[in-house]
Amino acid sequence: MSSHSNYIHDRPATDDTLGRLHFADALSRSLVLSEGSPGLVVGVEGNWGSGKSTLIGFITKNLGEITEGSVPILVEFNPWMVSNTGALVEALIGQIAASIGKDFSSGEKGIEVGQKLLGYVGLLKHLKYLKYVPVLSWVGHLAEDIPDVVQSVAATAEQGADAGQKAIDDFKKLLPSFDLPKKKNEVIAALGELNRPIVVVIDDLDRLPAEEIRATIQAIKAVADFPRVTYLLAYDRSIIARALATDEESGLSYLEKIVQVAYPIPPLSQRQLKKFADGKVLALLDGLHIILRDYEQERYEKAMSLLTKLARHPRDIVRVVNRLVLSLPATHGEVNVADVIVFEALSQRFPALREAIYTHSSDFTGHFPRGDLISEQDAFDWGGYLAEHENSESKQPWLKHLPKGESDQRISENACLFLFPTREMCRGDIVFENSLRIADPDRLARLFRMTSIEDVPEAKEIHELLEHPNKLGEALPTDDDKQLLFLLEWLVNYTPSCANPDVKGCIEKLAEVSKELTGQCRLTDDVARKIATLMECLLRLKSPECDECFLEISQKSSLSIAEKIVLQAVSDQGKWEVEPNGKVSEDRQLISDSALVDRAIQIWMERVREYSDQGTLYKEATLHSILFRFAQFNHQVYDEAYKVISKMCETSEGLTAFVRYFKEDRYSPGDQFMLVEDAEKLAQRITDSTLKHEYQWLVKYLSDEQIIRS
Repeated sequence: MSSHSNYIHDRPATDDTLGRLHFADALSRSLVLSEGSPGLVVGVEGNWGSGKSTLIGFITKNLGEITEGSVPILVEFNPWMVSNTGALVEALIGQIAASIGKDFSSGEKGIEVGQKLLGYVGLLKHLKYLKYVPVLSWVGHLAEDIPDVVQSVAATAEQGADAGQKAIDDFKKLLPSFDLPKKKNEVIAALGELNRPIVVVIDDLDRLPAEEIRATIQAIKAVADFPRVTYLLAYDRSIIARALATDEESGLSYLEKIVQVAYPIPPLSQRQLKKFADGKVLALLDGLHIILRDYEQERYEKAMSLLTKLARHPRDIVRVVNRLVLSLPATHGEVNVADVIVFEALSQRFPALREAIYTHSSDFTGHFPRGDLISEQDAFDWGGYLAEHENSESKQPWLKHLPKGESDQRISENACLFLFPTREMCRGDIVFENSLRIADPDRLARLFRMTSIEDVPEAKEIHELLEHPNKLGEALPTDDDKQLLFLLEWLVNYTPSCANPDVKGCIEKLAEVSKELTGQCRLTDDVARKIATLMECLLRLKSPECDECFLEISQKSSLSIAEKIVLQAVSDQGKWEVEPNGKVSEDRQLISDSALVDRAIQIWMERVREYSDQGTLYKEATLHSILFRFAQFNHQVYDEAYKVISKMCETSEGLTAFVRYFKEDRYSPGDQFMLVEDAEKLAQRITDSTLKHEYQWLVKYLSDEQIIRS
């Protein structure tokens, strides 16, 4: 489907989505004047975009459907169609004449009224000259044709002052036949014989230039004030007032003399606006074939509430939805839909704030995107900055970019708190990447670009790897630790947002890669931790095969990775004797089946024994951690762990792997020496090996009597 078909036009609505129909019905009936009634001017007042034109549309429809009693003649006049001020008056009267003439039920009387009005218009065409005649200057200023006057002045300059004066003298000769009041009385008499109410509807009056607003208002009162004719005007009260006088207060006073009765357009409640916005946004999502993910659905209602508060009137909502026609398809699957909705609403209402988010992104997200930057900015240590500054503006540097008005500031602040919350404001240890939030600077950059960003993989690309494990296996760069960590980080970030990951297939592929790297002694601590984190993310998706995958990890992945996963499951259940209070609620446990976790512990421990017997345990990336866990899972009994260590240290590879964890600049008689059963024996083993020079400091340390006793 073409995106153009999803745009919403800004024309008046034909359906009553805002609950205005009842008001329109009542108002339309009151506009039809009874026989003998003087003329009436009625105003419908409301801000731009508040739905005045829609209300006018309902009223004209109702008037056109009246078939009993005093059937009105409806005249719809659009001042926008008139090119200059001078033509406004004659166009207004001409439109009334044309509408009466087209009304077949008026018959000969309608034609007669039309002729009288056209004769009236014939005189009005000369109104631009009447300002030169003092007696009639009260009418002349109503229809000054600016282009004609300029042309006249130019002609006078070229031909001399005498030529201009001659034109005025020639016009004065016509004055005996120029009887404007007589012509108007003839129109009034003809309208009386017609005996039909007339309703003249003038919409969008507030969109005209000030001089044309004045001309239209004055013409209605001074020139086109006929009995049984109702003028229905739709306008923004303050705009009309400023056009009628130099100060708004005087303008309002003048307007009240012209408009006999004014009806403010019924205000919309937040509930009505939200219902209107919901209808438009949901229709757009349906048209774009976008189905909200769970993490988007849970924020949708709050997003729509903020959209409603940011929108001043229905037109704002229409404009936001039209912005979404472009941004949603361009960012779907890359940026949280709820964030896009609020961001576009914020941008529509406060464009300067949007610019601030673009140019000072780090004030909002705390740091820069990992890929191409949004703008040229100086990086800073966000965590350190917040630690040094305790006041609220320092904790939320974007506060200084908010608009200054109290109301605008409150609305925009609520939107920014939704889009860029601090982690302290969120429940738990939230990760913005998990749900594609723009609080993640890479997602914010993606939203601004709406196209792919250099050096930042698309979320869709990452999701495809998670959905197709074979592609994942091919994509993992096992010969480049830096690139491997980079890809693993993106996989961790976007696993929670993937719609259909193949959890079992991915875990099998990751286990395979981890064993391959371990066998080559190339699995580093960092890579092991990142793979374990990714596996945990996959398990926490709670797929049907979750338990099976958990056992798969304990059986087939490297011991370094399996140890971390099994430990997490043990800790969540409070089985670990060192921290029995670490138990979490069952819904937050990695694995809720206690027996299954016990089984995984035993499988893992058997593998430690097996690798020890095979002499390959030293290849593990996190050897000391494995040995600690082996003892802890044995109920804190270290005897078997000491035997494993003793056997491993009999080989030079095993000894090297064991002692590499001892660092001269940070050794102490703490946890790292708990794995040393006999300090003198280990010191001697190092002395007898090729490591004696490199680890002379450790030999000296282990030979200290106090250390030996401890």
